[in-house]
Amino acid sequence: MVDVRTLAAAVLGVALGLLFLAAPETIVQVQSAGRLPQDRRGRYGEDGVSEAGGDGRSDSDGSGAGSAVPTRWRRLVQVVGVALALGGLYFAWTLI
Repeated sequence: MVDVRTLAAAVLGVALGLLFLAAPETIVQVQSAGRLPQDRRGRYGEDGVSEAGGDGRSDSDGSGAGSAVPTRWRRLVQVVGVALALGGLYFAWTLI
């Protein structure tokens, strides 16, 4: 009989690993509550996003939120994704 906890660890490890590999920018945005340190400007309590419309900048200028993620962070998330996927594969291998 298959151990349910080991099966769950295998499935979750591989699934999270693939998610980390496929969308590292999204993972960084989620972990940083949707904003990156360079996005924080203005005084405490003010939302810098609402001020962006006044100086001619907008979210539709083609840069996108994903391009603001530094390459080093993206690579770190991908390395963690590989580790998670390998861990999930290890747990799947122990079920055989």
